[in-house]
Amino acid sequence: MKKANAWSLALIASISLWLGAAPAWGATAPPLSEVRVFKVESAGCSETIPERAESTQMCTHRGLTKVSVMEVGLGKSPMGRFNGAELNGQRTPVCQVGNISQACSGAGTVMGYIYVFDVNVQDSGWFDYSNTSITGPQNTLQTLLNIR
Repeated sequence: MKKANAWSLALIASISLWLGAAPAWGATAPPLSEVRVFKVESAGCSETIPERAESTQMCTHRGLTKVSVMEVGLGKSPMGRFNGAELNGQRTPVCQVGNISQACSGAGTVMGYIYVFDVNVQDSGWFDYSNTSITGPQNTLQTLLNIR
């Protein structure tokens, strides 16, 4: 059996340290399994949106309105629209840490995102969000909500 020299041992140690700090590249990304609006907030009102709701119920939203979307799984092409116009949004990764889902802070595995879109609501209309899974079968999920 051949003896390992100091250089090869140092190289293996360096690679091991680097890989230990790197993300798990071999892990399969969770497929997109759910997208839904869970909150709509405007200056006059904030309401939690129940699952399968088709419309806001508690108030009339006007002016700057924040629409929050929960996405379970990982997608590759998020798109938020209000009455057909594309919106800019901010996303926050959500990690699974043990049995708890929380905003990622360096621990856990990314399991989805929370998106918040700023919408200037002048009249009632349709908010539409869709995304396509990054893993097979690359399904596209969509949620629609009438903002009154």
